This record gives sequence, C-alpha cells and structure tokens, in this order.
Amino acid sequence: MFQRSTILALAFAAALPMALPAPAAAMPMGGSFTGHVDNQAPQVLGPNEVRVQQTASGINSGPGTPFDGAKVQWVETVTLKNGQGPVEGTITLTTPDGSTASAYRGMITTDAQGRVTATGTYRDSAATGAFAGVKGKGTFSVVYSSKTDFSGQWKGDVTLPGQKSSRR
Repeated sequence: MFQRSTILALAFAAALPMALPAPAAAMPMGGSFTGHVDNQAPQVLGPNEVRVQQTASGINSGPGTPFDGAKVQWVETVTLKNGQGPVEGTITLTTPDGSTASAYRGMITTDAQGRVTATGTYRDSAATGAFAGVKGKGTFSVVYSSKTDFSGQWKGDVTLPGQKSSRR
C-alpha cells in the first residue's frame, strides 16, 4: 500500500507538466527575398581593394511562415580585393507583430562576366514583439542582377518563443 507522501509525490509529478512551458522545438524555416541598395559609402584601401559600407531594403517571401511579407533591412560592410572578399552585417525582418535581427557573415565573389554572388551564415541576435526570444541560425545565398538590385534565399532552423501548454 502507498504511503501518503508517495501519493502526494506522484500527484505533484503528474501535475508538473501542465504548469511548465512546453519545450521549444527547432523547426526548419526559410524564404526568399528581393533587395535594393539604398546607400553605399566606398573607401579605397589600396590597388584593387575597396571597403564598402552599405544599406539596403527589400521584402521577404516565405508563404506559411511568420516572416512572409516582412520588410527587410540590411546594414553591412563588404571588403573586396580583386572582386572577392568577406561581407558581414545585420539583417532585420520586420512584421506588424515584431522584428528579428540576425548577424551574418559570408563571402562575396565576382566571376569573369562580372556577376556578383554571396553565400554565408546567419544567427539571430535580437527580436521584439511576438518574436521576442526567437532563436535561429542558418545559411543564405544572394545573386545581384545589377549594381544595386539583388535577390536571395535563406534557410535554417528557428525556435519560436515557447508557449505555456495546458490540459483541459
């Protein structure tokens, strides 16, 4: 026969999962975007070497995701030597429900025909509103169609803020 303390411990253990937040699970998520460079400030560093600080804006497309239709802003620094080099910056996606900001790093390459592409990784660094507490990381790729217009894709794993669960 169970003792009273054992019964209380079992009752507490059974009630515990109802009171704790559900564990947040990372889920795959991605989208595509278009962008336009709004401002550039080049600085010549040497022969065939330039650093460019630039800002850009655009729209994210991700049907079925909370970021579909989000406004996108980029603030970045690109250092090119002979058309190749690192890029790093912050990308911010803003919706009516909140925003997320992600730090990113990558490499830009220019091919013999002058086509510019970039690939890299990102990690969420801040979020507001409904996205406060979001965590995510992944990869991105970008292709420029002109000196100021580009499109790209991103994909990664995102953990949305945990929500409390209850049993009724």
